[in-house]
Amino acid sequence: MTQIDHRRQEVQQIVKNACDQLNAEGVDARNYVEQLAWLFFLKAFDEAESRREQEASFNDTPYERRLGGEFAWSRWAKDTDHPDEMLEFVDGKLWIKLTSPDPSKGLGNDPLAQRFRRIFDNVRNYSRRGAGFAKVVQQVDKLHFSSETDVIVLSEIYEDLLKRVAADSAGYAGEFYTQRHIIRAIMQVVQPKSGERVYDPCFGTAGFLGEAADYVRRHSALSSKQLYDLQHETFYGSEIKPLTYLLGSMNMILHGIEGANLELVNTLEVHSHNVAEKDKYRVILANPPYGGKMAQELQTNFRVRSGATECLFLQHIMANLAKGGRAAVIVPEGVLFRGGPDQKVRKELLEQFRLHTILSLPAGCFLPYTGVKTNVIFFDRAEDGSATESVWFYDLTNDGFELKQTRRPVSGNQLPDFLAKWQERAASANSWTVSAADILARDYDLSAKNPNAVDSYEQRPALDLIQSIRTKEDRIVDLLRELENLLEQ
Repeated sequence: MTQIDHRRQEVQQIVKNACDQLNAEGVDARNYVEQLAWLFFLKAFDEAESRREQEASFNDTPYERRLGGEFAWSRWAKDTDHPDEMLEFVDGKLWIKLTSPDPSKGLGNDPLAQRFRRIFDNVRNYSRRGAGFAKVVQQVDKLHFSSETDVIVLSEIYEDLLKRVAADSAGYAGEFYTQRHIIRAIMQVVQPKSGERVYDPCFGTAGFLGEAADYVRRHSALSSKQLYDLQHETFYGSEIKPLTYLLGSMNMILHGIEGANLELVNTLEVHSHNVAEKDKYRVILANPPYGGKMAQELQTNFRVRSGATECLFLQHIMANLAKGGRAAVIVPEGVLFRGGPDQKVRKELLEQFRLHTILSLPAGCFLPYTGVKTNVIFFDRAEDGSATESVWFYDLTNDGFELKQTRRPVSGNQLPDFLAKWQERAASANSWTVSAADILARDYDLSAKNPNAVDSYEQRPALDLIQSIRTKEDRIVDLLRELENLLEQ
């Protein structure tokens, strides 16, 4: 066994021990992920401060810790011999330091202090016994966020914990967890580069942003200046839910990005369609929440008003994409065929952007969170302002996992075939191209209608028929919601 494999087992055991201890204390899965997230956050921040302190010492420059003295993890987390005092210190003095807006009591009022307040105002310590809390802290203290091995393994474990939370509470977490293999396929198409600003307006657990960071590092030899920019001036995102914000912030640290520009805010409430070009983004990646309804008074900032959050998020992304920029957005099927506001937005998308690819995902691709049929739309904003000439479609019926709640791996994954064909826009049994004129002729309907498919009930397997029925039911629900929105206006 190699040293890396041995450490992998050690890290897995450390996290398991911490989870078992929290479970023994009666903390449920959703809450112990939150508990581990803020403990990871403080441990990782302490290691980052230690590195900066060493660098400053090497350069003979002063460095003052933001969380120094008794508030440094390396100080209070070692006091496991006095567990009750440790718990009392964390719940009392440390929490005040992390959350107080008073500069004499808290961390100040700069962006870093504000991020700490946003996180710790909205999470809590679920450990009620000093002895139990000290055991969890002891386990977390064994992790090393400065070690590449630990970070890679922790990232894998953390992702698995997020998936478990999402599966255990689908209504809560299902709306922000995006399957990793889908994200990686999207990254192969969009290909973020060093020096480009990357944005996710609903970053959730930061799956897109974290994967983008990994992609840039894998495909670039970065200078020290580029590494600094990658840390502080590359990744931007907004998220409305406090716990999700913490999970995403922690996930970025696990992906080696400590300085991501992440905001705890309702993106749709602060939206403006008049964004200065300098403030726009070269790459936008998103899986916006759908099925939500936006109050009428909050729709006034949008060119096309709609109660459907997915329609509003698409407009927000279009308004924030820079010239020469690239976007990939996961949308439910209804966005591609509904009339009314959705049709107006599609018209704008085709006329003002270069919509080049639509990847039609199978219904059930996002189980166990939702069975809704979705699509990934890829579009650019051309430097010369040119419009869409044609759209290349790929009808993905197998993403490598069964289309059931269990989502076990199966043979026949078509994602490699999609990636092999998309750049040349090759025609095949699963792919075809439609001209902008033909799309206009069908009232801007962008839903994937595979001309090569045999739509015969005798020749279609039962699972396909069930998925077809589900898609039609989803379409009926979408049409009813559209009618409801029109009646409310």
